[in-house]
Amino acid sequence: MLSWGVVGVSILLVVITGIALSLQVLRRREVVSALQGCQDQVKELKVRIYQQEDEMRELAAGLRAEKAHVEQLQRQVKFADGLRVQLQRDV
Repeated sequence: MLSWGVVGVSILLVVITGIALSLQVLRRREVVSALQGCQDQVKELKVRIYQQEDEMRELAAGLRAEKAHVEQLQRQVKFADGLRVQLQRDV
């Protein structure tokens, strides 16, 4: 009778261990799936970051060009103003 009890408890422990192992496998699959989703999001974010960095470089270059153009226009205005003053003195 005692040996049947030991066998029964052993079988019960094996079944419980099997259930626990199955639950762990299912949980691992969920975690791996969530990890894959996070990795995909990271890849998308990296692509977006690279695109935004490229756009910022373009905008910075455009801003530098516009500043140079403004400086050139200011020099032209200053030159034209100097000519105007000189013409007024000559007249």
